[in-house]
Amino acid sequence: MCCCGTPTINGQPTYRWQPNDKPSVRPVDPPTVNDGEVLIFDEPGRCGGLDCHSHHFRVVTWYSSWYLLVRHGGGDERIELFHRKVLGPVLDTLDSTARYWMLHAIYSAHSDGGKKARDKESHYWRTAAAEKRIKVRKIRGRDAMRVEVSA
Repeated sequence: MCCCGTPTINGQPTYRWQPNDKPSVRPVDPPTVNDGEVLIFDEPGRCGGLDCHSHHFRVVTWYSSWYLLVRHGGGDERIELFHRKVLGPVLDTLDSTARYWMLHAIYSAHSDGGKKARDKESHYWRTAAAEKRIKVRKIRGRDAMRVEVSA
């Protein structure tokens, strides 16, 4: 839980983890930009209503595609964003704080959608296994198997 008192961006000296701690600086820990990518936006972690010091966002372009790079406690992630001609003007009009929370909303929606899809697929296969509807057959002449769920 963040106890900064006021909205704080990583790298600023007003970060506090506990209420009794003296103010310190939470280090900036950005995701890595690969060779050939161009950095467009760099938004370090912050707080202000929600403690997101652990999430650092970067928007990079590689050829004609834009990517959202995210570093958090679980590691690094890369999410392809919509075409830059549409997204660029929208992100350009936002200030740093609004852009950070917009990128956080995009990341959260992507993460939540992935989790729901995995849960649905897992439920499908667990139900099929419990009902003994999974059929596994060897493909003749090959070192492969065909797996299907019967109705």
